[in-house]
Amino acid sequence: MATSQRFVIEELLAAYPFAAHQRVLDVGGGMGGWVTALAQRHTHLQLQLFDLPPVATLAQAQVERAGLSARISTHGGSFTTDALPRGADLATLVRVAHDHDDATVLTVLRAIHDALPLGGALLLAEPMAQTDGQPSSTDPYYHFYLMAMGSGRLRTPQALNALMTEAGFTHIELVPNPMPLHAQLLVGRKSRGFPVIPSKSVNLN
Repeated sequence: MATSQRFVIEELLAAYPFAAHQRVLDVGGGMGGWVTALAQRHTHLQLQLFDLPPVATLAQAQVERAGLSARISTHGGSFTTDALPRGADLATLVRVAHDHDDATVLTVLRAIHDALPLGGALLLAEPMAQTDGQPSSTDPYYHFYLMAMGSGRLRTPQALNALMTEAGFTHIELVPNPMPLHAQLLVGRKSRGFPVIPSKSVNLN
């Protein structure tokens, strides 16, 4: 999965208007590759990374090496049991959901919804199954990956939309990205206030 991270990062940066936000919380952010790239591209942003404590410690070291510790804070905890950091108007969940079952995904989505202010948004990036049930060219790769992980599955945009809706998000849309090979993008919003609507998005509601 790590070998394709750069492609996913470039897809995110190309497809979504991050300039409209002030603070971004990345949930399950790993070693910080995504928040580091986002901070370097959008220099006005303040960023928060949340992951398990040992991972967050390693991410903090990477952030410091990149000279970004003044703009990126790291936070250790479990997204299934701990409250997420507050203050962000955008949360990102990048290739996390497919590693977990529906109950765990719903738990983290609810935690993100709780952490966001009214009008805040969630940007979810995931490899997704085909809507019509036909396998895509990436399905065999992710099938064997998930077998190795022992849990999780690919979901259609509609299945992810349903989980986001159950967690409280509204105005959920599929955001077109140039090459959706490794991930497709969904954006949802907390309440009906002040939505950030990416151009050419596709409403799934």
